[in-house]
Amino acid sequence: MRRLFRAEALGKITFGRIVVIDRDPGCAVASLVNERVRLEVASWSDWLAENLSRSGMADHLVPYHWAPHVLLDWLTADLSRHGLTLRRTPEMGEPPVRPPVLRETKDRDLAMSYAEWLCPPACIEPALCPHTRGPKSWSLAGELARAPGSFVFPCLHLAYGVGTIPLSSIFGVRDHLVDALRRGEVGPHAPAWISSASHCHGLAARVTF
Repeated sequence: MRRLFRAEALGKITFGRIVVIDRDPGCAVASLVNERVRLEVASWSDWLAENLSRSGMADHLVPYHWAPHVLLDWLTADLSRHGLTLRRTPEMGEPPVRPPVLRETKDRDLAMSYAEWLCPPACIEPALCPHTRGPKSWSLAGELARAPGSFVFPCLHLAYGVGTIPLSSIFGVRDHLVDALRRGEVGPHAPAWISSASHCHGLAARVTF
């Protein structure tokens, strides 16, 4: 949050207010609440399911660095309201892309990364990788977006180490998926992959309908 205010003070971005979602009413943000910072006490998935559709298309979602696949939960709930059922498949299957690091999480998501090292949480994923000192020739979000049957929520650098997902992209992914269902490109016999990813890291889940 402080990085966003710093970027604004330097004229890099502008914004109206920040809404922080935390289950703990006594979290660190509680002491920083003012006319531009609001704290809402809720779980991430519950808040997104209730509020995301009420937000403006110009808004941005700032996910926590090590959050679970919360946009998959939101997508499942959103499609359910429109009579569509989305669920994880019991088999992991062949991933849509194969970066160097692939790990199954306890939630049966697939953690993906181009980094075989520990990256700082606020890395801006620049053109020259801070670890390798060489050109960053990869973009996990881009590769996932191009893979057949793959739908990705792109979390890209906005300012000062803050990665965001524009709401326009979130609803665009939802609409793209619904169109693919209507065309029969994905469905009960053609599972899809739903991902949230930056250039270097991501979470993916294989789903069916």
